[in-house]
Amino acid sequence: MNRQTKMALLATMTGNSIFGFSFMFSRLALAEASPFTMLMYRFILAFFGLNLLALWTMKGRKAKSTGSAEDFLRFDLRGKPVLPLLALGVVQPVIYFLCESYGIAMTNASFSGVIIALVPIAALGLGALLLKEIPTKKQVLCSLVSIAGVIVMTLQQSAEGEIRPLGVVLLFGAVLSGVMFNIISRGISGQFSALERTYVMMGVGAAAFTVLAVFEQCANPAALLAPMESASFMLGMAYLSLVSSIGAFLLLNFASGHLPVAKMTAFCNLTTVISVFAGVVFLHEPFSAVSLAASAVIILGIWGVQRAG
Repeated sequence: MNRQTKMALLATMTGNSIFGFSFMFSRLALAEASPFTMLMYRFILAFFGLNLLALWTMKGRKAKSTGSAEDFLRFDLRGKPVLPLLALGVVQPVIYFLCESYGIAMTNASFSGVIIALVPIAALGLGALLLKEIPTKKQVLCSLVSIAGVIVMTLQQSAEGEIRPLGVVLLFGAVLSGVMFNIISRGISGQFSALERTYVMMGVGAAAFTVLAVFEQCANPAALLAPMESASFMLGMAYLSLVSSIGAFLLLNFASGHLPVAKMTAFCNLTTVISVFAGVVFLHEPFSAVSLAASAVIILGIWGVQRAG
């Protein structure tokens, strides 16, 4: 395993671990604002932060013209095709967050957790179909083992709530958009650096969710500004925008240029493990031996996918 592959594995592991903590900070923010308002602030702040990073990159670093994503902070969009980047931004974060948010609202926590866990196995199929990255039998088996661990862990949660057909469709839409994010990002990684891809993603997200939030609160414009008075909301936004949106997506976009989709998406289920442990440590949520065993199974499955490649 070369140095770049090791760095890419570390990047995708760190990025998905960051996402694991984001659920806890999302709770803080959603206690003060509607989902669209929260997402508006999240991506506006992230886009603002990336503009500062892009300015620093263009002034303080010499842009490389190798066409690779090795210099993941390279930033120069002049003369490059825009449509692939816009497609990436529409898929993630716009479609993914819309499908996930409404899908969870129309089902229950256990069911939604199980469906979202299907991202790695769906990625194996679409990666083979669209990128010709054929997984080994051991990778498929280990991916199924990891999914089984997520299913066991999520079934420990409350299963209250109606499961509506539209909610099921939306959750599968979230799975598909999550997979397509990895596939598109990998496909265009030779043309655009990680910073360039993340920059456009956050810009598209900021524009889309600002429009949705303004439309949602058109009868009560004050609701758009009210969350800024809450310290817990601003704390949540600091993590979600700077750490989760900028940091995690930069890491994942960097990793996508060096890892096949199968190895990238195998780490998605690590998010479940981290989110559960964050809830136990910081929110004093209950934790059982079954959850501990399920966590071990998830990690074993992730390790198996990496070793079997």
